[in-house]
This record gives sequence, structure tokens and C-alpha cells, in this order.
Amino acid sequence: MPRVTVPSPPSATLAGVTAPRTAPCFLLLAAAGTLATAGCGGGRLSHGDYAKRADAVCSAFRDSTQRIARPRTYKDIVAYVGKTRPLYEAARIRLAALKPPAKDEPGVRSWLAADKRISAALRDLGDAALRHDFLGVTTAAGRIQAEGVASRHAAQALGLQICSQA
Repeated sequence: MPRVTVPSPPSATLAGVTAPRTAPCFLLLAAAGTLATAGCGGGRLSHGDYAKRADAVCSAFRDSTQRIARPRTYKDIVAYVGKTRPLYEAARIRLAALKPPAKDEPGVRSWLAADKRISAALRDLGDAALRHDFLGVTTAAGRIQAEGVASRHAAQALGLQICSQA
């Protein structure tokens, strides 16, 4: 079986590369969910509140994935996707539930669309690794990289600190 090195997804917006340090993932995500929905009510958040809450979700995701080893084989890639993608999706859903101010809505849609494409590419990465499809793995990894750049730029344009870091 050929060994494959897959670059870690660059988007700190949501794509992480390591596992939980001290708390189980579900506790971190539950805390992020509480932060994300606290005070949302039915109205829109101010720009500052939106940025703070989005960055809290991104920070919780990053913390929950910090110790997941970088994949080097097809088997490692499958395990990586199996651990990372559910956390990524949970964070992406929490981010989508936040109500940004109307003026930030187009930027948020662009940012979350890139994150949705990252999630799809992660799925494709895992599927390709299951098939031992080198071209599929490298193609999916390239998509993750490209969408990660788009995601970081969109997050940066919104003034998000944590979500825009690599």
C-alpha cells in the first residue's frame, strides 16, 4: 500500500488536525453551542457579538481537534476524516445558527458556503482513501486547501480573529 501524506486542512475556520486535550469533544461542542445560542433570541446579533460567538465556536472546534494525528496512510486518512468531519459539521451547523447583522449576511453566506465545500471535500477525501484512490485523495486534499483559503479570507473580511487563522 503506498504511503500518502495529506496536508492538513488549512482552514482554522473549521478544519482542524488534532484531538481533545482534556475534555471530551462533546463537552467542548456543548459549551460552544451554549455560547453560540446564549442571548440570540429571535433577533440578529450585533457585529461584535456575532464575531465573538463565531470565534468561540471556532476556538472550541480547534481545541477539540488539536491532537488528531496527521494522516500518512489511507487507513490514517479514513480515521482522520471519521474523527474530524463530525466535529467540523457540528461547528458549521452552530455557526449557521448564529444570526449576523444584516450588513454581514452576504459575507457570512460566502464564508459558510466555503466551509460547506470543505466538509464535502473531507467526505470525498475519506471515500477516496477507502478506495485507495491516490488521485481522489490528492484531488480532495487540494479542494480542502483551496476552500480553506476562501474560508479564511471570508472570515477575515468579517473581522473574525480565531476563525480566520490557519
